[in-house]
Amino acid sequence: MSLMKIGPGLVAVGGLWSALVAGCGSSGSSGPSIAQACADVAGQRCNERSECTLPDGTTGTGFSLPENYGDLSTCLTRETLNCTNGLMSPGTGNSPAKVELCAAEFVSYTCQNYFDNQPPTDCAVTGSEANGAGCAFNGQCGSGYCQGTKSSACGTCADAPAVGADCTNSSCTTGQRCLTATRQCAAVVSENGACDATHPCDKGLVCFGNDTATNTTGTCETAGTRVGQACGGTMPACDGTLGLYCGGPAGAKTCMRVIYGAAGGPDGGADASAASPDGGTGAGIPCGVLADGTHVGCVAGGCYTATGVASGTDLGACKPFAPDNGPCDYVLGPDCMLPARCAGTGVGTAGTCMVPQGSKCTAP
Repeated sequence: MSLMKIGPGLVAVGGLWSALVAGCGSSGSSGPSIAQACADVAGQRCNERSECTLPDGTTGTGFSLPENYGDLSTCLTRETLNCTNGLMSPGTGNSPAKVELCAAEFVSYTCQNYFDNQPPTDCAVTGSEANGAGCAFNGQCGSGYCQGTKSSACGTCADAPAVGADCTNSSCTTGQRCLTATRQCAAVVSENGACDATHPCDKGLVCFGNDTATNTTGTCETAGTRVGQACGGTMPACDGTLGLYCGGPAGAKTCMRVIYGAAGGPDGGADASAASPDGGTGAGIPCGVLADGTHVGCVAGGCYTATGVASGTDLGACKPFAPDNGPCDYVLGPDCMLPARCAGTGVGTAGTCMVPQGSKCTAP
């Protein structure tokens, strides 16, 4: 699989953001400031998010950046906010010095690590809070895992989930995926391994030959990673983690880029600024699979049908992210822009977009 990052981009993005926030704090004899450390790691994380979702042989912006943030500047701001709040949380085992070590390790971090939620060594910290204590971030907990934060600004420290654990309101851990159908954590399958609906392939792979109608198990094979690469039929599908889909006429399908923002942009369509005056995708814009077979994604928002997130061949409509402290719905949309979470009110799936702050989380 072609999953190694391009190193030089890391320095360029990190250096750009550091220059932008130099006035917010500087490193002294006592070590780096929170502002500087968080700015540096934000640059690395945003760069990683873009590079690891960019098709092979292309330049520009990987789809994850416009989809989740709209543009680089917003990504840097939101990642810095998340880092800052984490460092200011009770019991955290993190520090500005450790954050700087974390940022430095991204140069050898692979995209496979990124997709498997396997952070660099110094990015995975443990705190002093015991299981059962309130938390907002994994780094507050002695176990290194804060449970129940999918639809809540606060969770509780707990042991990392095992395969088969419920993932309705909690994230799965390294090497696992949350199955959409059962809402259970499942171990990912490596290349050439057997796969089906309950045995998902690792990122960068597709389950080839699986047929639910005949109960035929498939095999995890490398997905198409380049625009124009043959796909479908006797060929594996395209890598969705790179914003690709298999399109075109029957018998001549090739990997194509999902369009984000205005079609025809220099980076293949991921042009957030042309989508709407505020840099995002306007509410109600058709998304998903259009009548002509084109796949359209939403900039800084999600694609929804009447029952939830659009998937497969669904045709939906874009819903821009709700603002911080604004109303959201974690099933029907709109959702919140990271790091905000759609914290449920206990009535249906509606909630409020809350930016997590560990100081506000106490034991239930």
